[in-house]
Amino acid sequence: MTHRFFVAPDSIRGDAVFFSAAQAHQLRAVLRMRAGQEILVLDNRGGEYRVALRNVLPERAHGEIIERRAARGEPATQIYLYQALLKAAKLEWVLQKGTEVGIAAFTPIRTARAVTHGASQQKFARWMQIVTEAAEQAGRGKIPRLQTLQALDAALAVAQTDGGKIFILWENETAWDLRRALDDAPTQTIHLFVGPEGGWSASEIEMAQAHGARSVTLGPRILRAETAAIVAASAIFFARGEMRRATE
Repeated sequence: MTHRFFVAPDSIRGDAVFFSAAQAHQLRAVLRMRAGQEILVLDNRGGEYRVALRNVLPERAHGEIIERRAARGEPATQIYLYQALLKAAKLEWVLQKGTEVGIAAFTPIRTARAVTHGASQQKFARWMQIVTEAAEQAGRGKIPRLQTLQALDAALAVAQTDGGKIFILWENETAWDLRRALDDAPTQTIHLFVGPEGGWSASEIEMAQAHGARSVTLGPRILRAETAAIVAASAIFFARGEMRRATE
């Protein structure tokens, strides 16, 4: 297994890559890596670098770039997930698995029936760590953006302004399933709204539709909120041909 690390673009200087103290500790103490071994470095801009470690000390490390290439883990379809706040473990699961699948950005939102209504700075720090580690593990070229907590109406306004198509998953929708909605929306930008454990209220669905959202169903089975997000994202990527094996 080749280990991957995201670094800030200014950590790459010419053919040299310099790692943070935390990364140096992970390389040396956790992964037991030594000079001469290779890793993959990602610059969070879509670039991927094969790097040979040259010096691995307890608090600092650097390596030499031996190959540069475009990262192959980024889908062309951009899915922006607006997820209603869930219980801690469930939301963390959505962030982790959504990153692995290929979601471009996450926005937690407040909703009427959410079981929790706030998010501390400590939670955001943990969420960012989860997203970063998942992006490294999955071979992503960019770390998905993690937006601050927003009210539903504010999130809908942002999605409407950004362009693309807005889908809101709703178990009571009968006319539009996801497949039909995708066929009717030839776009690579999709804003996906997923509700809380208690579902959307009628007024929230009306608000979403007023902002141009199309309510869609995932079929006759009622999925848990955290399951629905990953199933919908995976289905969108499959329909858009994003599940094909990358070519060299």
